[in-house]
Amino acid sequence: DENTDFKKLKTFYVPDSVLIITGSATKPKYLYATPEADILIGAFVEGMNNAGYVRTADKDDADLGLQISYVEETYRFRYYDNFPWWYGYPWYWSYGYWGNWGGWYWPYNVTYSYTTGSVLAELVDLSDTPSSSKTLRVVWTNYITGLLNGNGSLNTTYVQQAIDQAFAQSTYLKK
Repeated sequence: DENTDFKKLKTFYVPDSVLIITGSATKPKYLYATPEADILIGAFVEGMNNAGYVRTADKDDADLGLQISYVEETYRFRYYDNFPWWYGYPWYWSYGYWGNWGGWYWPYNVTYSYTTGSVLAELVDLSDTPSSSKTLRVVWTNYITGLLNGNGSLNTTYVQQAIDQAFAQSTYLKK
């Protein structure tokens, strides 16, 4: 978000898990304390720390919230009037996780598709206490693809290089 003054934002919170995006889940699916989750979370935390932000253990104390998601299988998102792009997607973070997002309107239907093995990361602005009339803004987002080895596992070298590149080309994040 080009209107965000990142110099004023100092702290960030990231959950201890990575949301797995898959169309076949019947309940939420997360990567907790696995090598893949540790690599993804660690690389983003390192990028945020190197950019000058301090990680907090409590999201209520954070200026920014960092959401990391891993696409386990290709999935198509469809957006309809007055719902966020992820509305109805199986087990994506609910409205209340980061606070009240409120509703917003997009004037036409939009469809997104993400490739298996991709990683999505979004920073949301938590610096203002949400109220029923406020909406949390996504102030930075990235989409990284091409992270799988031939055997279908995450290539940790590609993961680190891609996340490093995401921060390198986002110079406005640096304090």
